[in-house]
Amino acid sequence: MDRPILHPIVSELAEHERLRAFAEALPARARVSEAALPLVVAALHEHLGRSLVLLAPEDADARDAAEAAGWLLGEERVAFLP
Repeated sequence: MDRPILHPIVSELAEHERLRAFAEALPARARVSEAALPLVVAALHEHLGRSLVLLAPEDADARDAAEAAGWLLGEERVAFLP
């Protein structure tokens, strides 16, 4: 499976010590900007090596996050369930 061109950004963040510390603290709360959310979720997915569920307040928010995560991970690795 070919990785998307943006995947190296995900790999870089997945190795960052602060993301690793957050992953070890799960379940934990974090405040993440809307623009950065798909990248953080994609990096957590890569670091943890398992599926994740993201709950968004609106369908449009969930659709946008899923689309952006697909650019980072590959569309075949992301699902949107309205």
